[in-house]
Amino acid sequence: MKTIKTIITLGIELNDEHKKRLMAVGELKESESPTSVEDFLNKVKNAEVIYSNGDYLLESLLKLKNVFVTYPYIELGIFNSEELEKNGVFVANARGGNRDSIVEWVMYMALSLFRKFGPKVRATENSLFELQESLQGKKVLIIGHGSIGSQIGVLCKAFGMEVTFFERGDNLTSCSKDANLVINALNCNSSSRNLLDQPFFMNLKKGCYYITFVRPYTYDIDGLIKAIDNGIVAGAAIDCDPENFGDTKNQFYQKAMSNPKILVTAHIAFSTKQASANGREIAIQNIESFLEGKPKNILKKK
Repeated sequence: MKTIKTIITLGIELNDEHKKRLMAVGELKESESPTSVEDFLNKVKNAEVIYSNGDYLLESLLKLKNVFVTYPYIELGIFNSEELEKNGVFVANARGGNRDSIVEWVMYMALSLFRKFGPKVRATENSLFELQESLQGKKVLIIGHGSIGSQIGVLCKAFGMEVTFFERGDNLTSCSKDANLVINALNCNSSSRNLLDQPFFMNLKKGCYYITFVRPYTYDIDGLIKAIDNGIVAGAAIDCDPENFGDTKNQFYQKAMSNPKILVTAHIAFSTKQASANGREIAIQNIESFLEGKPKNILKKK
């Protein structure tokens, strides 16, 4: 007799179709978003599948046992998947769900940095005639060759840019020495921790721009600001992940805002209706695939 698996959702609003699909593969129990780690653990007792909105998930992972976990977005943060697997815990993300939305943000910021469109939109005063830089022919280094980084490369090539990817094992200083633009598309793991440090930024080609939508775990914002202040990096664009959507009061956002040459957004790069729908659909597929014995999008981190 087939054992029915218990699926617990935390803070997830299921549409009718998704609810029906989950009920077809297990016993569905819907719960509100947890208010603490203790509340999280109480809510998921006896669960074999957890579908979480992310609240208190990272802090609770090491306390879980024999459960499959998924959520409707890409990056959760730092954890050791090998340690989790010893407890029978497997974590899957919504790989690719917000890719197109983030790529759009990156290309908008690349155009904003090189063409300086911002002050010219709805201008109220006359401005001096200035010639800005086209993306055509610019050398871009994309650090991170996953789903998002690869698609950024496609769009950069469409704009006539020369695209190079940093691969694990490459010499980062050598790869970046001629770049007109560096785009950080790194995942959070032990090998990416502070990979883009102060010496990296200080050794970039003078006039280089920097764009990042990933967590500051991978780069040194103080080093970036120093390189800007020293006239090495010409400017930057930062989407402040993992701060809350729209939060402009947190310390990291304020630090980025302290330099006028940094274009800053408050964790909005992912925020489209399409990305939200994609992430929720992928999470449902993750659960269906796992319960069919064909898990996908399982994260491998250490």
